[in-house]
Order: sequence, then structure tokens, then C-alpha cells
Amino acid sequence: MISQFHAKLFDSMKDVGEPRFNLAHERLFNMIVDADEILGRAVTAERTLVQEDWEALSGVCDALAMYSKQHFAEEEEFLFKQGYPDLDRHRVAHHSLIEELNSFQKKVIQRDEMDLKELRRWMLEWLLHHVNHEDYAYAVYLFKK
Repeated sequence: MISQFHAKLFDSMKDVGEPRFNLAHERLFNMIVDADEILGRAVTAERTLVQEDWEALSGVCDALAMYSKQHFAEEEEFLFKQGYPDLDRHRVAHHSLIEELNSFQKKVIQRDEMDLKELRRWMLEWLLHHVNHEDYAYAVYLFKK
């Protein structure tokens, strides 16, 4: 069951005007919530991650990285077909997100004790910011078109 905090965050995500991308954003959000819950248990207990946490977090990160790449490719192809004028900038934003996600994924694989609070903040913000600003920009373009 999703927490009230996570539900409010989800409700703050904007509709991008393309149902399949809204569903993809929901799926990405749910993966991030899964990671946030793992990290949140450690932060709340004021402890480092244990073996079980690392394994669960690794699985979530793998799924998040794989699905993000798939979603971004589909979104870019769609935007290309729609003649979206800011596609190059959007691709750069996607590339940056994947690089950050890959960096995080490496830390998880290496079991690098990172700042868990900072990591939680980043994971929750990256998707919300991207959807509400970068993706919403193409929604406005598509609506006007």
C-alpha cells in the first residue's frame, strides 16, 4: 500500500497528454517508491543497509534502469514522429538521467554506503521534475498542435 506521502507526490505528477506515457510514468514512480521504502526503513532505524536491503535495492535499480531506457526510447521515437522541436534537448535530459541512474546503480552493486537521505531525495525528485517540466513541455506542444 502506498503511503500518504507517496500518494501526494504521485498526485502532483502532471498528465502529459499521452496515456501510454502516463502509465509508464506511474510504473517508474512505483519502482522509485519501492526503492524509497527500502531506503526509508534504514533511515528511520538510523542504520546502514543490510544484505537483504542491498539485494532488494539492486533488483529495483536494475528494473528502474532497464525500464527507464525503454520508456525514454519510446518517448523519443514518438516525439520525433510528432516533429517535437525540442527533441534534442529532451534527449539530453534523458541521457543525463540515465547517467545519474547508472552511477547510483554502480554504488548499489558495490554496496557503497552513500548518503541515504540524499539518495531518497534524488530518486523522488528526478522523476517528478522530469515529468512536470521536461515532459509537460511536449504535452503543451502536442496540445497546441
